[in-house]
Amino acid sequence: MSNTLNTVVGISVIFVGLPLAILWLRDCVNRARHRRRNPPEKIAADRIAFEERLLRPDWDFYERHLQRPVPSALRELYADRALVTACGLDYTDADRISTFSPLDERGLLDTKPWLGFDAVAIATSDFGDPIYLRPGQAEDDVVYITHHDGGDTDVFADSVAEMIKRLRDANLRR
Repeated sequence: MSNTLNTVVGISVIFVGLPLAILWLRDCVNRARHRRRNPPEKIAADRIAFEERLLRPDWDFYERHLQRPVPSALRELYADRALVTACGLDYTDADRISTFSPLDERGLLDTKPWLGFDAVAIATSDFGDPIYLRPGQAEDDVVYITHHDGGDTDVFADSVAEMIKRLRDANLRR
């Protein structure tokens, strides 16, 4: 009986313990590499640079991209530092806004094969889906979301003003 128990324990260690030890060691090495490549100073500098871009939209570029005047509600949104820099905002029971996006040329998404036009996301959902206004002189200021896991496009809000109102209503309760 003792030999059988020793054999079972030995086999368990080989087939379970050894792979777990290898995976744990690999995770330790990957974490160390990540910390070396991304020291806290670099992460903080990247965050500050992102926030500076976010708080200084390139309205001339965005207006050229939209091919129409920028909605005043969008200008008001980006003037509201607290709201535009917030993360993880509730929108509806099913939708959340992860972060707002800088409105500049670097924010232009190569979505032509996917959407039929390039988009500049004004925000991203908690799943990383772009939330944007469609460019074009004849387009309304409807806010759209395109889901990356199938390419379905839905109306996120009937207007930027409605989106902002819903965001403020849903997040003032926190």
